[in-house]
Amino acid sequence: MKQRNVFILGLVLAGAVFAGSNLYTSEDIEQYKKGNHLVTLHSLGIEVNSDELAPMQALTDENGKEWIYNRFSKRAPLMDKIIDERSVDVKDAFIEVQDEIMQKYTKKGDTLPVILLDENLNEGYFAFNRQDGETLSFKIKYDNGAWGYELEK
Repeated sequence: MKQRNVFILGLVLAGAVFAGSNLYTSEDIEQYKKGNHLVTLHSLGIEVNSDELAPMQALTDENGKEWIYNRFSKRAPLMDKIIDERSVDVKDAFIEVQDEIMQKYTKKGDTLPVILLDENLNEGYFAFNRQDGETLSFKIKYDNGAWGYELEK
């Protein structure tokens, strides 16, 4: 009888630890993502406070150029803006260039990308961090019906 009580108590404690860690993990993951995005933005010459960082926010780089910020995982409002101001074809081409970059360059452990576009939705950056801290930054540009990209060093 004693062994059974100890076993059940162990399961209850293990469940409590697991449930508790899930709560902390979900909070830490959001902060972790923001931290990664701040590092990425810093490498692109943009300084911003993490409390101010929000999708579709206008950010200014060190040269005074304004960019629309988006997280790759929350890019639906940006896609809607591209459709509204440009066309579905431009949005589809934009998705294709993102896919091409990710298929060719991402590795296990890379962070989710940051997307920056100018107000005219003609050019921007697609950037993410490697596990070792390196930031890969791709200059993207729309021209003649397609988005092109170039890896910046």
